[in-house]
Amino acid sequence: MKREYNILYTSSFSSMQGGGQRSTYLLIKYLNRDRFCPFLVVPDEGELSKEVERLGVKTFTVGFERIKSFNIIGIIKDLLKIIKVIRDNRIDIIHTESPRQTIYCGIAAKIFKIPLVMHLRVSDSSLFLDRILYFFSDYMIAVSLAVKERFEGIGNENKVGVVYNSVNLDEFTPTDRKDIINSDVLKIGYFGRIEERKGIDVLIKAVKHTNKEIKLIIQGEGDSNYTHKLKSLADGIKVEFRDYKKDIRPDMMNVDIVILPSIKGEGLPRIIIEAMAMGKLVIASDLKSNREALGGGYEFFFPVGDDKALASLIIKVSENRAIIYEKKAVLRARAENLFDVRKNTEMTEEIYNKILRI
Repeated sequence: MKREYNILYTSSFSSMQGGGQRSTYLLIKYLNRDRFCPFLVVPDEGELSKEVERLGVKTFTVGFERIKSFNIIGIIKDLLKIIKVIRDNRIDIIHTESPRQTIYCGIAAKIFKIPLVMHLRVSDSSLFLDRILYFFSDYMIAVSLAVKERFEGIGNENKVGVVYNSVNLDEFTPTDRKDIINSDVLKIGYFGRIEERKGIDVLIKAVKHTNKEIKLIIQGEGDSNYTHKLKSLADGIKVEFRDYKKDIRPDMMNVDIVILPSIKGEGLPRIIIEAMAMGKLVIASDLKSNREALGGGYEFFFPVGDDKALASLIIKVSENRAIIYEKKAVLRARAENLFDVRKNTEMTEEIYNKILRI
């Protein structure tokens, strides 16, 4: 009879607004429960813990006091909390997603002599910190080759593998909209965190340059100061700021183009792969991770921060709406090949099996 192995997942946020948290949720949801029993630690109760509990998964709250705070008592208390969770639930593997959690859980993993897997979701690198994370991790899962590059030259390259972020292809499906070609208004959508590194100001400037009939949807939450700046910048164009929604499919369905103008930091953007699964035309900044998601031969990239180049691509699509249909099948096929949640969850399970030597 095969044994069931207990896996403790950690999330750095309690909401599901970030792509990393949605990815963690999907991994837990599609995990083979005949082989693995998941547990989840979050900073506090919120949307993510509630959704995971609906799956029958036990959750815990640990604040993970900032190490740079030098609050020694707080740090020790949180370390003892995570040690208790691991001991009481007989955890076999710890699976983290942020540096701070990896340091806390890495110490605990060394104490209990159990393996730790770290999920690498961003391409931003700090050589000193990366070396610490590498030391505490038994294996690292990068969400793209672009992210894996962070650890080139640090140690054994076999310790870092790539498993792409994934999407439920049964839920994110293409739809036919008959109004696209004949409509005077081109509908453009940005869906995600409202942060400066996302380059949303570049998108707004680009729309202003086009002098085309465009409706821009900006949906998500984040930095309130940056949001205020964006609203001021958007004066004179048709733009609608919408609050975060757990299910963005209806909103994405009703736009013609999805644009991701990120400046930096992307690992493998969920918004791109979800749009691809729906057969949506994507225009993205020319970051390595964006190009990796969409494919090297894809032509709808623009130089990072170049609002005029982005405007040119928007004009190109506005004047030839057939492009939107032409790219649908190609984008969907690539999503099916690379980003299927069931296939990619199985790849992660194989990593667990390898680490556990089963």
